[in-house]
Amino acid sequence: MTKLGLVLGGGGARGAAHIGVLLELARLGVQPDLVVGTSIGGLLGALLAAGLAAEDMMDFFQQFNLEQLYRPADLRIPALVSNRRVEKRLEKTIGRPTFADLKLPLAVVATDLVSRQEVILQTGDVVTAVLATIAIPVALPPVELDDMILVDGGVKNNTPFNVARQLGADYVLAVDLTNTAPYEPMQRRYGRTGPLTKAAELVQRNELWWVLAATLDVITAQTMEMHLAKEPPDLLLRPEIGTIGLFDFHRWQEGVSAGRTAVWQVEHLLEEVVSKQ
Repeated sequence: MTKLGLVLGGGGARGAAHIGVLLELARLGVQPDLVVGTSIGGLLGALLAAGLAAEDMMDFFQQFNLEQLYRPADLRIPALVSNRRVEKRLEKTIGRPTFADLKLPLAVVATDLVSRQEVILQTGDVVTAVLATIAIPVALPPVELDDMILVDGGVKNNTPFNVARQLGADYVLAVDLTNTAPYEPMQRRYGRTGPLTKAAELVQRNELWWVLAATLDVITAQTMEMHLAKEPPDLLLRPEIGTIGLFDFHRWQEGVSAGRTAVWQVEHLLEEVVSKQ
């Protein structure tokens, strides 16, 4: 029997593509034996490992928006916004499990600012680990754990397929979210969004932001190429994210569609995986 490791990469609101992938994997009967994730991939991986179906994750993601989940940070916190509401939403959805309580083995990747090393979290409190892996520097507060100060795992390893292999996966299916367009071709109307979302959109439509975002994608891709050269996954999905920004949570439908399309393109390969499970 093949032990399948599913790896979900980081990318903020682009993580909706993971839900599209999970919807199609469920349709095909592809069942992961372990899950590894970074940032939004770590969050959704935790939901999957806790037993949530992809449809339930879609409901969760629709509520995951700037207006409802974030609030200004305390001045003593080194971040622009607090993660307290995210924590509460996670507790309401999955409770406060330890990794040992989960239905699937899970590992999430964070970065320790003290040692400057990648940290693989797979024991202890799951919600704390998720808050660490999604802690985008400056935007969200770092998480202090033991002697570490943890931030987003994407700083070191945005699509940690090598970790799945280390944890015993025979077949590694990874989903990378860096297949993006660097510039927005046209301005769109905001529609019914709150002031915080509109502010985030204004920032993301600024050419300076797009240069920065594209540069970060280049750095992330370069790091991943290094990992690919050493220990590539058996199948790497790269949904076409287009211009979905890191904070465009209101564009979740586009992300879901991109994820589903990515699976359709390799459906014949995944059917072979199912036959070996």
